[in-house]
Amino acid sequence: MGEEKEPAEMEEEKTAEDLLLVGEECLAEGKFEEAIDVYREIIKKEPTRPTTAKACNDCGVAYASLEQYEMAIGFFNAALNLKQYLMDEGISTNYNLGQVYKITGDDEKAEQCFKRGDALQQEHKRRDEEARRVLSSAFEET
Repeated sequence: MGEEKEPAEMEEEKTAEDLLLVGEECLAEGKFEEAIDVYREIIKKEPTRPTTAKACNDCGVAYASLEQYEMAIGFFNAALNLKQYLMDEGISTNYNLGQVYKITGDDEKAEQCFKRGDALQQEHKRRDEEARRVLSSAFEET
């Protein structure tokens, strides 16, 4: 017969990627302190860089929601240091960081973040259009 595992023991067995889903649930439910605990646990596990980048961004969101802006800024900057691993290459993280700077009254830094986010968004749009053209022409030739 197998031993029953305590919930805490089961939590320890989860991978960083599994925990990312738990953190996202906590964030969506407004359980910001719990989300922060989960994201910090993820980072301790030394996960893949994409997971670390996402955890840092989401932890920043949780801290911003708790109005702990200095902590939010730190985590957003950590995520931006790994922006090549973020799905959108840092577009949303720049906007998140810009919002925090705006709230804290640093309009100059906020504007810089918003401009970086806009530039990244335009670059994504340009690459998407180019990919569509290439694919479209490739299918026309067949």
